[in-house]
Amino acid sequence: MTDLSSNDPEVMAELAGDLISAKMDACKMTHLLRIGTFQMEVAPNENIDVRAFFNETIDKLIAAYGEKLLEIDIKTAMQNQLMHG
Repeated sequence: MTDLSSNDPEVMAELAGDLISAKMDACKMTHLLRIGTFQMEVAPNENIDVRAFFNETIDKLIAAYGEKLLEIDIKTAMQNQLMHG
């Protein structure tokens, strides 16, 4: 790997390609479910059907909280955001 002070177009193109590949790989690592103030992130593997898992989670949340699940408490949401970045 070279430093960013290089002016070689091939090196810069390679670095840009590496960056894009890394960002694409990072996007594939997790799936995010957010409903109201509830948020869950799942890192899938070959043993997890993310869609089925999220559907089961949503069903359980609705059974537990009903319509309150969709209510948003701004104060709590902001505190959660600050704590979890």
